[in-house]
Amino acid sequence: MTSRLRIGVVGAGAVLSQYHIPAINGVPEVVRSIVVDAEPERARRAADRYGFPKWSTDIADAARNSDLAIVIVPNGLHASVSSNLLSHGVHVLCEKPMARNVDECLAMIDAAQRGRALLCVGHNRRFWAHGRLARQLLRKRLIGDVVDIQAEEGSTTDWPRSASYFDPVQSGGGALLDVGIHSIDLIRWFAGEFENLEYKGNGTEKSVESDAELSFELSTGARGRLEVSRTRNLKQKITFTGSEGFIEVGLWSPHLSIRSVRGKAFQNLHRINAAVSRRPPQDSSFVEQLRHFVSVIRGEEEPLVTGEEGLAAVEVVCRAYVGRTLEALQRNIKLK
Repeated sequence: MTSRLRIGVVGAGAVLSQYHIPAINGVPEVVRSIVVDAEPERARRAADRYGFPKWSTDIADAARNSDLAIVIVPNGLHASVSSNLLSHGVHVLCEKPMARNVDECLAMIDAAQRGRALLCVGHNRRFWAHGRLARQLLRKRLIGDVVDIQAEEGSTTDWPRSASYFDPVQSGGGALLDVGIHSIDLIRWFAGEFENLEYKGNGTEKSVESDAELSFELSTGARGRLEVSRTRNLKQKITFTGSEGFIEVGLWSPHLSIRSVRGKAFQNLHRINAAVSRRPPQDSSFVEQLRHFVSVIRGEEEPLVTGEEGLAAVEVVCRAYVGRTLEALQRNIKLK
């Protein structure tokens, strides 16, 4: 396949302008086709500003005018929008988290199979150069067996979001699902599957959690803790501690530090910075993600983040939330 693919976008908010338009600009194998958004004026403005020949408020127009589509709508709409497109044979790159729960993820995978379309999930951090290097070093056992993982991500200046992101029913979850899903996906990809989970969060029946903590044990026996917040400035990094050193991976910058008992260099240095931030930082992961998706559609590469991979990360979050619900229920029974 050598012809350019028609690309549509569903959702014309800030994420489109900041991340996905630069990615589209960097991938010449695609040609702009249509912008779809529930608000007609926003769809029209985005089409005019970014050079899309068509705009609409109807998802059916995206299905008719796209070979592939990027889905950038609120989390609660990921499943319905993606499934509609997939069932009509449109390849979909859906932003993370894949959906609100396991059933919605499965519905998306089923729609892809029925429509013979490809579904990939936007865990763009798998395309970081420093992240891939960290994974290679972990797999080569540079720091021995991973025994502990500590991850933190959070900011007081959270990304601007609509009210739907804070409603438990519409969003499916708060900081853990929307922010922590990034680290959950990386930890799975780097170190192994999540088994035992213990969740703490400040959510209520009427509002999702703004702060959350997930303690866990992986299938390898490694233990760890993930802390996420929409109200506090955290360290924005994951540290993998092994039996023979550590690897520290930046989450908001391409920073990678290493310490290992192996090699003479570490006899005199506590750590080595294998990757450091540029000034200003440059994040090419969205470009690489879209380029990869096009290559997968053309049969040139195997997909890195399939629907099944997106489902696995959502399943971890859902298990954490359900565990908390059961504990609360048990406490209420004891009080009665």
